[in-house]
Amino acid sequence: MARVLLDWVASRGDELVLLETTQGREALRGDMWKQVLDQLPFEVPGVVARHTAEVAPLVESLEPDLVVSWAFPHLIDARTAAAARVAALNVHPGRLPDYRGPNPMWAIYRGEPEIDIAVHRLATEYDTGEVLAVTTLPLDTTPTPEHVFGLWESAAGPTLDAAVARVLSGEAGWVQPETDVEILPLFAPADGELDWDATTRTLMCRWTACTMGGTPVTVPIDGVRRTVRGLRVVADSVTSEQPGTVLSSLGSDHIVAARDGLVLAEVD
Repeated sequence: MARVLLDWVASRGDELVLLETTQGREALRGDMWKQVLDQLPFEVPGVVARHTAEVAPLVESLEPDLVVSWAFPHLIDARTAAAARVAALNVHPGRLPDYRGPNPMWAIYRGEPEIDIAVHRLATEYDTGEVLAVTTLPLDTTPTPEHVFGLWESAAGPTLDAAVARVLSGEAGWVQPETDVEILPLFAPADGELDWDATTRTLMCRWTACTMGGTPVTVPIDGVRRTVRGLRVVADSVTSEQPGTVLSSLGSDHIVAARDGLVLAEVD
């Protein structure tokens, strides 16, 4: 995702003065921050911070026109947001206000037919600022992480362009309704425990969402729960077998009956 943001800045002829990344939330700690910094041009400063307030003085000193947050798992502090001379924006891959918070993958997990990319002004609470632009994207009938990332990557730049244009024209944006919308949590281990008595679309949606959210997915294979490394629907498949029946196995690959078709599962 960092590459898309870097390309967006370059496409506008803008100057990137700082890139801030993070090790992530405690439950999702990983080394993706290293990949982010590896993509950064050598002449652009990059910092890794656990809390944006740590870097706020540096952001202020750079006097940026725009502060843009994208796939950042922490709330941006008010001082960092206020440092932007034109606007402080967040790119949120979820419909607002329904899917506020750091886990918009719930829309995919629940099998929504569409997902949104929204750009809104930063606010003091998660994803509550005025919405400036939205792109709605149809979700594939059997989505994969690659499919979803592709949708986000294709829509993020144009949606940001539309948002910035509205900011520059003096538009405030659409005020979100004041509702008691729950900030949806990160996935729990139980959310990744899938069973075969479900449609192939449900299985693909839940595996994709959990995989993108960093939650291991398990399925029963011959009565033993196994961790899923890959999942896909067998094209044009129908079955009269009971869900969970393993029709064939080759090494770590198993073709298993779901409620309405066959699924190829690669497991540990």
